[in-house]
Amino acid sequence: MAARTARPGLYISVDIEADGPIPGPYSMISFGASVAGRQDGASYTAADPEQLTFYRELRPISEEFVPEALAVSGLDRDRLVREGTDPAVAMSEFRAWVREVSAGAQPVMCGYPASFDWTFLYWYLIRFGADSPFGHSGCLDMKTLYATKARVPLRAAVKGRMPRALLSRRRHTHHALDDAIEQAELMSNLMLWTPPAPDPAAERSPRIIHLSWGRIEAEGLAPGKDFRLYPGGGRPWDWSEHGTRHEPGVQPQEVREFLDLGVTAVVLSQGMDKRLGIARQTLEVLRAAGVEVHVAETTAAVELYNRLAATEQVAGLFHSTC
Repeated sequence: MAARTARPGLYISVDIEADGPIPGPYSMISFGASVAGRQDGASYTAADPEQLTFYRELRPISEEFVPEALAVSGLDRDRLVREGTDPAVAMSEFRAWVREVSAGAQPVMCGYPASFDWTFLYWYLIRFGADSPFGHSGCLDMKTLYATKARVPLRAAVKGRMPRALLSRRRHTHHALDDAIEQAELMSNLMLWTPPAPDPAAERSPRIIHLSWGRIEAEGLAPGKDFRLYPGGGRPWDWSEHGTRHEPGVQPQEVREFLDLGVTAVVLSQGMDKRLGIARQTLEVLRAAGVEVHVAETTAAVELYNRLAATEQVAGLFHSTC
């Protein structure tokens, strides 16, 4: 029996604005959609993201809202109560639009991140009409797509760390249609992107090659007194950046950057005389993320860090005086 031929996929970038974190108690107040491109087998063809679009502003479905969430969109909620499109009408019109633009193909919603936008969109489609043109799982998360192609942890899949060539030149305005169009360009760029082959040496955490009182030397870096080191590099550790002091010690914000890099272990030095404390919240942040934490006097911390750097994605904070 001949193998079934998969239908082409039509990727539709969707962005929603809401007045709260979840649908039901809170409302989707606007949404925009833009056809990003079409995939037929291994071939992907980008579309003009301004060519096929959809946009509606919706009447809220409850009286509850979070002022901070509402402020992001800049929409006037009182005006939406008076003039917004009835959600049942908007979702009916959207279903018809999706089916028209995706004739002969399987529509796939894509978002950045898809989790938030899909939650509201799918809930509204089912609540107001009990039918989704995307089915119950026809969504693709651009963050996951980038993380998979770039071979980085999902936490590191942020626009600020993506190659500039992948990003749209359009501004992210928090107008749902503007952002859907911007992210349609990102989607096409990601689909057409072939990342460079990884350089294992470039991704390794630099080893510390010298430690003495007041001086640290690490591979590829100018000598200094205190350092933060991580996979792919390092830089001087400026305590004032996040308010670290000997007491109460290393602050949580000092290690959050490491989590975005997907490290599996973090080494925190206590100084040569063990006078540098480690705030309890800092340890909690790392352990909650499933990261192995090592705390030691600086000489012992350096020895441990160098051993881990040979086999693991390790980061560390190193203080070379008291």
